[in-house]
Amino acid sequence: MKRIKNLLSVVLMALFALSANAQKEVKVTSDVPYCTDSPSQVLDIAEPVNFGSEGLRPAIVIIHGGGWSAGSKSDPVYRNLLMDYALQGYVTVSVEYRFTQEAPFPACIQDVKCAVRWLKAHAKELRVDTERIGVTGHSAGAHLSLMVGVSSDSKEFEVGPWSEYSSSVACVVAGAPPTEIRGMKDTEFWPIGYVGGNKPPMLLLQGSEDPIVRPELTDDFVNKMRKAGSNVDYIRIPGNHGVAFDAGLEITKPAADAFFARHLKNEFANQKILKMKAPEGGGRGRFQAVAVTEKSLPDFVVYRPANMEAATRRGAKLPVMVYANGGCMNTSIHQEKMLIEIASHGYVIIAIGEMQNYPHDRREASTPASMLTDAINWMEAQSKDEASLYYNRVDMDKVAAAGHSCGGAQVLAVADDPRLKSYLLLNSGMGKMEMAGASAKSLKKLHAPIIYMIGGPSDVAHGNALIDYKSIKKVPVVFADMTEAGHGATFAQPYGGAFAQMVIRWLDWQLKGRAENAPIFLQADLKDFPGWTMEAKNFK
Repeated sequence: MKRIKNLLSVVLMALFALSANAQKEVKVTSDVPYCTDSPSQVLDIAEPVNFGSEGLRPAIVIIHGGGWSAGSKSDPVYRNLLMDYALQGYVTVSVEYRFTQEAPFPACIQDVKCAVRWLKAHAKELRVDTERIGVTGHSAGAHLSLMVGVSSDSKEFEVGPWSEYSSSVACVVAGAPPTEIRGMKDTEFWPIGYVGGNKPPMLLLQGSEDPIVRPELTDDFVNKMRKAGSNVDYIRIPGNHGVAFDAGLEITKPAADAFFARHLKNEFANQKILKMKAPEGGGRGRFQAVAVTEKSLPDFVVYRPANMEAATRRGAKLPVMVYANGGCMNTSIHQEKMLIEIASHGYVIIAIGEMQNYPHDRREASTPASMLTDAINWMEAQSKDEASLYYNRVDMDKVAAAGHSCGGAQVLAVADDPRLKSYLLLNSGMGKMEMAGASAKSLKKLHAPIIYMIGGPSDVAHGNALIDYKSIKKVPVVFADMTEAGHGATFAQPYGGAFAQMVIRWLDWQLKGRAENAPIFLQADLKDFPGWTMEAKNFK
């Protein structure tokens, strides 16, 4: 450690205060050798100072990209990352390694694993908890990060000093990760050759239009790792190779921060999130949205603005919608394009069912209507919990229930819940049926405005929905019919298509009080909705 002390160190003052009397500081030590084979084998260290804790600290190792033949830890994106994580309380290490023109594979893998061992060897001086070390990188750096994570048992990569220490890490975050290169026989150099269970938790970030790292290869790796029993989070959003650092940063950076906080320390609010993804790039509304599974609500998916603080700035509170799926199934993936789009317009949606990455990636099962009530109860508790992300940010006086097909019957089964201020039945209706605990008698439970959105005569729910519409005598009711949509509506279209936009207009009117939307439903002003017809009654 003597050579570290002899190197130039700088102390950078953060621009924000830890408290009224203290400021966060970061001590940066540059170009520390971790091996002596090459001048390339150096690293930078950023240590948090004045953070109010004298105990051992978590650490993050950053590995730069550049196709294994270029790039630098000094690039602004990695320098900023070094500082940012140090300001979050991590001892942060950014690593240089030998490029392939200097030393062929697997030298770069050996180097970054040596850097991890170096960190463990100097953990006492740096006050690092060796059981709480994470690693992250982008592109080639993501490949090297994954190799650190998956190949801890491979002795051929454990080359160089500090051999008494393991290169194993607690977790990995990899952006645009090359998991394999088709046609190459040396799978021992690629993460795909190490598929198995008992690997450290991983978060993979992938752009769906990445021209360099083929998204389908990342998909394949994730699926194989999950089937083998490993804990892998995966966020695939529209974007190119740099999605983790540019266009998708609003989603990927908070996700990475939450992931590290969950696995490396126990003081970050987002540690309550089990899974996160951003279908459709987070929607097209004012607020980029995400889908999350909360630790305290594992059998549901919450669709919400990614930045709840920004979405509720100036005292605004977001309306809530609970959602039941077609077939009464335990997955909302078939309607997630619509749900993420609605959330991006300033709503929090709690949908029944576990998070899925693609249809039918697990066994689907039916659910009870009571789960809608469970969702409302959970959010009501969250809204009152000062430790919750949702505290004072959701409006429990503005709650709607929606459901598709059988899910619409589930909505009617709980229609007497006094907290509900609106109902939305999508491609659904009871008629003379009994389903999911609901029947024609359930219509008498209605106490708030309801809309039926139907897909025309070819929609199997059309006849029953029309019977319901005619039977409802007291509460305001709308019959909105997209005549060519069918029972599947427009859910498979980008951003949920016209059905999503109609739902947003209805919710904006009913829950946000935007009276300018009323003519759509009351006067059939459908210039923005070609192919629709509209009927309404019982409105004053």
